[in-house]
Amino acid sequence: MTNPLSDTELCVKCGLCLPHCPTYGKTLDENESPRGRLTLIQAWAEGQLEATPKLLGHVDNCLLCRSCESVCPANVPYGRLVDDFRSATADKHTKPLAVKLKSAAVGYTLQSPSLQRWSGPVRRVLNKTGLMKTAGLSELSAGLPEPFEHRLWQGFHPALGQETARVALFLGCTAELADAETVTAAIRLLNRLGVGVTVPADQGCCGGMALHNGDGANFARMQLRNLEAFDCKGFDAILAVASGCGAVLKEYPEKGFAAKIRDISCFLAEHPWPDSVRLEPLSAKVLVHSPCSLKNVLKSERNPPALLRRIPELQVDLLSKSSLCCGAAGTYLVDHPKMAQALREDLLDSVTACPPNYVATSNVGCAMHLRAGLNLWGLGHIEVLHPLVLLERHCVRL
Repeated sequence: MTNPLSDTELCVKCGLCLPHCPTYGKTLDENESPRGRLTLIQAWAEGQLEATPKLLGHVDNCLLCRSCESVCPANVPYGRLVDDFRSATADKHTKPLAVKLKSAAVGYTLQSPSLQRWSGPVRRVLNKTGLMKTAGLSELSAGLPEPFEHRLWQGFHPALGQETARVALFLGCTAELADAETVTAAIRLLNRLGVGVTVPADQGCCGGMALHNGDGANFARMQLRNLEAFDCKGFDAILAVASGCGAVLKEYPEKGFAAKIRDISCFLAEHPWPDSVRLEPLSAKVLVHSPCSLKNVLKSERNPPALLRRIPELQVDLLSKSSLCCGAAGTYLVDHPKMAQALREDLLDSVTACPPNYVATSNVGCAMHLRAGLNLWGLGHIEVLHPLVLLERHCVRL
């Protein structure tokens, strides 16, 4: 049987990845770089090093932003190697109890839609009593948007007028809690463009957090659930609203399924817009943040700003430092809060240099992380939202 970690040998140690690695940029520690981590993984795989807490820590500190892959001349599958290593050493990881409890609380909430629906009242009680801060979840709470009342998503939503395409929509596990307005906006906008939308009821989490935390068995279970929920043959595409989910779905081993996966901004940018769909002018400024998943895996970072430029009078600028990871990275902001906050501060410095009315990002985790930072910096009046929300809000009503 081929050793899945043997591809570490592909790394030629050129170092072109170093300037693109967020953790190396903050620490200047070779062990905190892609090249250094691959060397550690290779040494462990060959029996030269033990999986000590120090070695595991260096690999766990990786955000899996995969910026290194975008510049690697040897095409090293860095993300897969880190995932495989974490899976192979899962039984050796010992996280602090507080981190385990926070991760468990987040995981349980994301797997419970009914609990997410009650999140608003629960958050208010926990914040008022101080229990949210005691539990170490105050920053996560600060990153959640205001509760949004939405209609029923599951089922079929017919196109307005002649149907020009039919798609399935992947919600992700945070839809109820943190992305309700985005999902509703996506369905409405697609319908306006003549696209019929099906939201399969039996879909679940993409499995990204399980995969990146070394829980291969749980990831396989989640993957199977989604493959059974979506009938690929009936749709022109399967659209992911959150780019982080799309990046994971795009790399499912079932090629027929993976080939159908599109980021929703990519689909909307390429799909023809009927003349009947007009957008109201908006005299405002929006900074567009490019999530790592959208940029480094889905290769679709040009689409959100292009879509937003359809809105008359809207000034669309790119977040100057969004070439680096914001620090959210799934559960990274829970497991490694200091590094996550340090990386976020670099982006927020760019925001405060010339404050916009909006910050638009295509990934829900990034949105929560940036929203929490703006709230903590006293800049909560800057709204963080998905580009689709801004587009749908300014559609001329029929």
